[in-house]
Order: sequence, then structure tokens, then C-alpha cells
Amino acid sequence: MGNTPTFETARLTLRPFTGDDVDALATVFDDKEAMWDVLAIPDMPTESRAVAVHRIKESMSGWAAHDAGFWAVAIRAPDLGRVGRIIGYCGYVNPAKSAAGGYCDSVLEVGWAIHPAFQRRGPATEAMPPVLDEAFNRRRIDRLVAITDPGNRASRALIGRLGFAFDADIHAYGAAQVGYVLDQEFYLRGG
Repeated sequence: MGNTPTFETARLTLRPFTGDDVDALATVFDDKEAMWDVLAIPDMPTESRAVAVHRIKESMSGWAAHDAGFWAVAIRAPDLGRVGRIIGYCGYVNPAKSAAGGYCDSVLEVGWAIHPAFQRRGPATEAMPPVLDEAFNRRRIDRLVAITDPGNRASRALIGRLGFAFDADIHAYGAAQVGYVLDQEFYLRGG
């Protein structure tokens, strides 16, 4: 995790998680209805604090073992809220922990979750470009995938705005899902 970069956007800071972030991240999962897609992941706890512990441990172990994990998404600009408040996460699903059923065995899967109070206000859209740049420009990853529930229209819209193209209907995370891909060559050409 020592090599995990920190990024700043106009309103956000993306930084590695620490063990002290559990309570802050737990608030993201308090609204079970809004977080249904994260909570539906097989073996995911359902209590907010347990979900946060799970995500942070999974992320920290992913960075240490595979150079793949999540960044804490924290407020940087006071017009968005209290500076430093964690409002979610974004990054790469730990490849050793992926339940994507083989769909992304040779590539990285991206993912994010944003506190319901900040959804549709742009944080995920703002947070993901540094994640994509890190994958394609620094790490030289050939391909990224994004997986979501077919009914998650907000996630599917963001996936499309980020330049991912629909690839296939798949079975992952114990349910019917849709898979999207973004190739390095396409991304570096500017989509």
C-alpha cells in the first residue's frame, strides 16, 4: 500500500484507506435500499460497520498483494461538504477476491460506491478518471471491465459516460449481471 498514489480532483481527494476509516465509511452503507447492489455481493456482510470493515480489509490486502484496491473518496472542496469527510470509495476490485465468475480473470474490474446523499451530484463521475488514468497510463493495463446489475440504471449510465462499451450479459456475484469493457488503446485515443 506504500506505493498507492493519492489523487486530487476539483472537489475530491482519493487516498488509500487506513484502519481509522471504518466509522466514516460505514455511514455510506446505512441506507440499505440505496446500497442494494453492494450488499447483494455474495459473502458481503449486511450491517453497515461490518461492510466497511470488509471493504477496507479487502482493499488493503488487495493493494499489498495485487496492487489493486479501492481509494477512499473524501471531500476536498468545502462547497461539497465537510473537508475530509469520506463519502465513498472507488478503484479496482481485488482480483483475488472477485466473485465475477471468471469474467475478469485476466483484467482489472473497476468499482465504486458513493454515499446516497452525494449520488447524482457528480462525485463518482469526478473520481473515476484518475482511476482510469492510473490503470491505462501508469500501470499499462490492457483492459478494464465494469460489472453491474442490469437494473442499476445510474451505474450503467456512468459506465457509459466513462467510455466503457457493453460486452455481454453475464452471471457474476451470484446473479445475472451486465459486463462492460474499456480497452487501453481506445481510452488513450480519447474514446
